Amino acid sequence: MRGTIHYCLEETIISKYGKEKWSECLTSMGLPASHSFASQIIDDIDEDLTLKFILNVPSILNCTLQQVFDDFGEYWCCIYAPKLYNMFYVGVENTKQMVLKLSSIHHTVAKVRQGATPPQFNYKEISSNELEISYISERNLFDLYLSLVKGLDKYFSNETKIEKTSDNSAILTFSH
Repeated sequence: MRGTIHYCLEETIISKYGKEKWSECLTSMGLPASHSFASQIIDDIDEDLTLKFILNVPSILNCTLQQVFDDFGEYWCCIYAPKLYNMFYVGVENTKQMVLKLSSIHHTVAKVRQGATPPQFNYKEISSNELEISYISERNLFDLYLSLVKGLDKYFSNETKIEKTSDNSAILTFSH
């Protein structure tokens, strides 16, 4: 997994819970309390370590994994991605457009970055404002993806109803 995910998680935790909590998260995984992923944004970081780290964070922050996902999704979509990946936001006016664009973004990343395996998505349009989405990835982070949809809603001031229909699919009903 790319280090950019780790650095965004770092920024998310520091902004919401404070630097001290971030240091606790690091030391709980055997990393120095002063470690930062800022210099590893383009690096590939071991996925098993990443998933173990993500699953460990809620116990340090005294919150649920879903809350960590929601915090990350909002930070990624509203602050981090618009700053680092603003070119992907060009011409996008709402949550639905960005959701539909995500597969092409991930396809581009996979072509450019050797060994990258970002999630892919299958879409089925139910109506002009309803979309059935299937998440395709061995990482089993569909709930994180749904948190990113919530983050996009905040960014675009939209309201998307999310009806999870299985461990890797949902129906999204868009307000715009």
